Amino acid sequence: MKNYAVWFLCASVSLLPAAGLAARPATPPAAPPAAAPAPSLPPLTESDSTFAENVSALNAFEITISKMATTEAKRRKVQEFAARSVKLHTANETALSTLTLKHGLTLHKEMSPDEDEVAAQLKTETGAKFERDYLDLQAQAASDALAMFQNEAESAADPELKTYASTTADTLQTLLNDSLKLGAAKPSR
Repeated sequence: MKNYAVWFLCASVSLLPAAGLAARPATPPAAPPAAAPAPSLPPLTESDSTFAENVSALNAFEITISKMATTEAKRRKVQEFAARSVKLHTANETALSTLTLKHGLTLHKEMSPDEDEVAAQLKTETGAKFERDYLDLQAQAASDALAMFQNEAESAADPELKTYASTTADTLQTLLNDSLKLGAAKPSR
């Protein structure tokens, strides 16, 4: 599992913007659906947009692996943690999508290829190994995301995104603490 943690850390860090560049290849913005309201606020800065895209990909990953854990985990407490994680990350994605749509940004809502690979590997596991790896991934993801959210809470240009990042950072800290209580390895950092 240590290889997963290191690999996942590298994959998670690759989601962070490097020198103002997005981790994902630039794609033309998708046209908003016909029923979508026109943006009511100016576009987000490149940094804020990159943060939102990275968070959306991370939410997709967290929801995917947590849905697996609601049925694959053997311990009831891990299943309950996973169900809570699905609920929190789904609410997080809804709030983020609502916020970004006000600025005319439609989020992709899909995992990165690296996250797809990690989720596929986790899907092949069972029993105690599945639980241990799931909890380790949760702890590492929460730790990595916490740093990203704390940075955004301090530096976001958009005040509403700044508030969102600050509030969500508190939730991520709780998820990190809860995953550690359930037996996750301490995240590398």
